[in-house]
Amino acid sequence: MKNERIENNIERIYETDAYQTSFTATVVSLSRDVSGKFLAELNRTAFFPEGGGQAGDRGRIEDFAVEDVQKIDGKVVHILDVPAHLEEAVKERLAPGREVPGEVDFALRFHRMQNHLAEHLFCGIAHSRFGYDNVGFHLSDVVTFDLDGALTKEEILSIEKKCNEVIWENVPVKVHFPSAEEVEKMEFRSKLELSEGVRLVEIEGYDMCACCAPALHTTGEIGVIKVVDFMPHRGGTRLTLIAGRDAYEDYVRLDEEQRKLMKLFSAKREEVAKFAEDYATKTNAMHTEILELKKEITGLYVEKIKRIIEDKTAGLLPGNDPAICFFMKDADEVMVRNVINECLKTYNGILCGFRGNDKEGYRYVCGRKEADEKESLRDYAKAIKDALGGRGGGSEVMIQGSVEATEKKIREFFDEN
Repeated sequence: MKNERIENNIERIYETDAYQTSFTATVVSLSRDVSGKFLAELNRTAFFPEGGGQAGDRGRIEDFAVEDVQKIDGKVVHILDVPAHLEEAVKERLAPGREVPGEVDFALRFHRMQNHLAEHLFCGIAHSRFGYDNVGFHLSDVVTFDLDGALTKEEILSIEKKCNEVIWENVPVKVHFPSAEEVEKMEFRSKLELSEGVRLVEIEGYDMCACCAPALHTTGEIGVIKVVDFMPHRGGTRLTLIAGRDAYEDYVRLDEEQRKLMKLFSAKREEVAKFAEDYATKTNAMHTEILELKKEITGLYVEKIKRIIEDKTAGLLPGNDPAICFFMKDADEVMVRNVINECLKTYNGILCGFRGNDKEGYRYVCGRKEADEKESLRDYAKAIKDALGGRGGGSEVMIQGSVEATEKKIREFFDEN
């Protein structure tokens, strides 16, 4: 199978020298796509077009920003970001036949080269140790890739450690363009069966991989590799790693968080995890204790509300049960609901529980044992809203909402209704 990189015979500077970012070239064509973007094709370029899971380079041609580079119909196309007031200028200065300067954003390229070669190194070692192949790769702010075999945490850490040792060795990285005859005799990693136009990136002694992207000169330029996430994926392993500048910036963020925790727990750096575990244990114990206290408080409220119900219904005929309100100012919604549900086991009227205060307002829950065709609970919510402000709604057996009225006005509403 032919590699797509041989479809167009322009000079691809990035393939042989990833560090040459300034160049001159002749404009082959200038056109516009359906969105109005200008597309420039050159006879030679240092700009890497998107491919193999890596985004295209950015930079400038003349004074016009290159926002993306793509392979379209076998051609390397530079997509320009041209303000409306410069549209005529770009037509003139990038007219076919004109010689123009180009400049690649090297900081962005170097960042991507660090991450891309880090993935090569990790996958190369994983392949040599376990025979696993890379079956998916994506480079954005982090590197995410899929191996077709399962790895344990210990195996991943072992590969990661070896990767960093290779970085410290500062192993040379070489680029090869073997002939079709040479390819047949070579062993290298590739997602495709290739025979012509093959470009290989070699990390001496550790990996040989078919790749179209710019490459670093040595492994030392990667800086450091750290796997930050991994998970089982389709019978294999999906990994996320960071390298170089990204790894350093990640360490700076984590270090700052660590210092905050050290201050919070008054702990030494190496003791933060232990203090956090102790804190979690104490917090869980307190949470359990709070739940038990809430149950006890709820039980006391149930007894209190039942006494109120007895007082309110004393002397009334069956079926004339009034709507009764009660206040649990410092309770949560679950406690109020539990009190209502427990009391409704023996009461057929409407019970409304309020929590909050006069300054900030009250939230309420109202319930009844079963729907009543003569008296809609939804209509009751509207009556509360009209009389006390706020909002509310729900079903025929449970409504909830909020009011802006004081406790006095709330009690007056229920006494009148």
